[in-house]
Amino acid sequence: MRYTDRITLHKSTGRQYNPGTGKTEVSVDEGVILPCNFSTAGPEKTATTFGSITQEIGIARLQRPFKGEADRAVVNGKKYNVLRHVPYRSESVFYLESVTAWN
Repeated sequence: MRYTDRITLHKSTGRQYNPGTGKTEVSVDEGVILPCNFSTAGPEKTATTFGSITQEIGIARLQRPFKGEADRAVVNGKKYNVLRHVPYRSESVFYLESVTAWN
């Protein structure tokens, strides 16, 4: 398996008001950049696992187990919410839901 993609895992630190946009936005930490193998789940797997084919679900596999906590991610410039983190003995798998903005 090739780990050619890069994932940035973030932990949200709270919400802050942005006076420029007039909205409350999620603030996140700097994040950790790690190599990963990224793929998207097909409509059949998305429907059976998550119950909806309209969601865009991504699967990120890391080479090593990830011990920290993360609830947001960025892969190839696209934002994702972490649905589930499955830590195995030799690797970690993140199931990610595509979003336009973190809220």
